[in-house]
Amino acid sequence: MLAVLGISLFSGLANTRESLVEKATSQMASVQHNLTSVLDPMEHRARYIADLIYEGKIDVNDPESMEHGLIAGLAGAQHLVGLGFLYPDLTVKMAERATQKIIEGQHTGNFVSIELVESMKTYPVGSWGPLIYAPDAGETVMSYRQPIIRDGKFIGIILVAIPVSTVSNIVKTNGLAKDEARFILYGKDHILSQQGFQVQSTELTFEGVAPKLSDISDPVLSTIWSAPRLPFRLIKAGKNFDGHFTKVGDKRYQFIYSSLVGYTDKPLIIGYQLPYEDAAKQLFRLAYAGLAGLIILIISIVIAYIIGRKIARPIKALSKASQEISKLDFGSVNALPPSRLKELNEASEAYNTMLRGLNWFENYVPKSLVRKLMETGEAHSETRSVTVMFTDIVGFTPQAEKMTSEQVAQMLNHHFELLTTCIEAEGGTVDKFIGDAVMAFWGAPEYQVDHAARACRAAFAIKSAIETDNQLRLQNNETPIKMRIGIHTGRLVVGNIGSSGRLNYTVVGDTVNVAQRIEQLGKSLVSEYKDDVLALVSDAVRLEAEDVSEMENVGQHSVKGRDGKIEIFRLS
Repeated sequence: MLAVLGISLFSGLANTRESLVEKATSQMASVQHNLTSVLDPMEHRARYIADLIYEGKIDVNDPESMEHGLIAGLAGAQHLVGLGFLYPDLTVKMAERATQKIIEGQHTGNFVSIELVESMKTYPVGSWGPLIYAPDAGETVMSYRQPIIRDGKFIGIILVAIPVSTVSNIVKTNGLAKDEARFILYGKDHILSQQGFQVQSTELTFEGVAPKLSDISDPVLSTIWSAPRLPFRLIKAGKNFDGHFTKVGDKRYQFIYSSLVGYTDKPLIIGYQLPYEDAAKQLFRLAYAGLAGLIILIISIVIAYIIGRKIARPIKALSKASQEISKLDFGSVNALPPSRLKELNEASEAYNTMLRGLNWFENYVPKSLVRKLMETGEAHSETRSVTVMFTDIVGFTPQAEKMTSEQVAQMLNHHFELLTTCIEAEGGTVDKFIGDAVMAFWGAPEYQVDHAARACRAAFAIKSAIETDNQLRLQNNETPIKMRIGIHTGRLVVGNIGSSGRLNYTVVGDTVNVAQRIEQLGKSLVSEYKDDVLALVSDAVRLEAEDVSEMENVGQHSVKGRDGKIEIFRLS
């Protein structure tokens, strides 16, 4: 019964919505449409003339071509008072609609023209400018300015002008009720046009081009912002208009208005006013509609509570599973069972699909890196001290040529598993696998004071793991693996690098290049040392890793891309 009563009340109050909301919405939308249907073609016309100039169909340096182009541009534009072109030397050619002739002038001493040329050079984008008084037209106009830039050179500006009286008349003839006073404001402090208003100037000017609200004779409109106001709290949200109630003397009025931006330097506020008494009864009816909505809301809450108790169990299961997902241990998370409720069943299916995707995603993005980034926050690019390691298998290419594709993949996967375990055990981040090589770094994303020592310990662990693995390979009549490792410490850029569609958390800089060159340096030293793993570090690593004593100086060596030599040490 309560629901039936609420629906009945809501249906009975439909006229309130129709008169206060639909009327205001449609009228304001209609006014805006009428305005834009006049102003937008003016803008398109200027751009069309600009295209003709760019295409060479109009030559700005040919008087006959310019005269023909400007006069032809007036065709079909009944609201257009003039179409002109302003040259960089402040010469202007203006085609007048009234005479269908070209008026030429020189504006070298006019501040408006000088400022316009300078602003278009600085910001060469077509736009509507401030209101301007045009003495040739004898009234204030709205103007669109389209700069012409060819091969980086400023050619001039196409000017399109439409009188503000024309714009104002469009608003006032827009089919609103006869007892409603329409208006259009220029910003909040001026009215766009008023009959009898004169601008005392013989030149182009921005000054005093529109009447101030405080100077007009309408006592109601002049106090639209200054009188005490009460906003439309019941019908404002979500509509294409705004409004308020105000009190002037002992009478109250209702204002409905909407802003139209982008056609002058200030928003155009279009609206109408009517006595408060004409709207009060409808507002009370709207309040009744709100009461009906409240009743329906209470019923909805009760129903939601009952349904919520029935669906709590599967939701809890979804919540628990989501918490497990947050631990990034996707392998231990079980899929959710189906549900009889359609929505929950769809959620379970979506979750299970996500879980399968994350299981694949885990194979391509290091889980340890994701966890570190979650703990340390967003990975902003920055410069910091980091230790970089490069590894490479000696003679991998000839060895791989004797193996099948499956054997190569199996060997590399096993090899990378050994290296990754050692690197991550020391808090390192595996950056990428490059063929049979591994690039890793320490000191990011989390700060590690001993990042150089960690890299050295990881190298020792890799050496031990490879030696142990080689013993097994020999037992299986397989060729043992020999490796080179290069480690260098220095400052570089670390953070998210890539495109908007794909990012890598990586390190970039000379330190990376040096680490890779040190690893390559092992090619010239491998004959001197018979180790399965030849690990070389720079002097910078030795200085940072003071607690690592197992280092042997192998002399100073030149590396590609570096002036001078670098002192190299072998981890023994």
